[in-house]
Amino acid sequence: MKKNYRLGTVIAEREILFQVGKKKSKVHIKIGKPKLYPDPDFPWYCTLQIIGIGSEKVHVAFSFDSIGAIDHAFQMTGSLLVHYFQKLYDFNWLKPEDLLFPPTIKLEELSKNEIRLQKNLKKHNVQIQYKNLSE
Repeated sequence: MKKNYRLGTVIAEREILFQVGKKKSKVHIKIGKPKLYPDPDFPWYCTLQIIGIGSEKVHVAFSFDSIGAIDHAFQMTGSLLVHYFQKLYDFNWLKPEDLLFPPTIKLEELSKNEIRLQKNLKKHNVQIQYKNLSE
């Protein structure tokens, strides 16, 4: 069963005014404060809501720490906005970057980047460890 999330404390907002011909749209984006989640693999989540287009429901982005959750929330917001605008206006050329959000990284690209990083770390005898800090 899916859990219904509440937006909670808003830490970032943006309003986008969009006009196609004479039709105007106002979209309000809200990003919630990251919170702990009881999953050891992805213990943090960040809520987001897009008002004025799409379903307007609260979405959730997960990560291993609070910074990652915020980053994923911004990526998800850009992807959702593109999806909604493409559906409404058939803009197949629109990308998240056009709306001032980070680009969505494809899974294949993410895998290639991870392999490249691991090779470089091994080559230069470097180890990186991330520590998950709770509230």
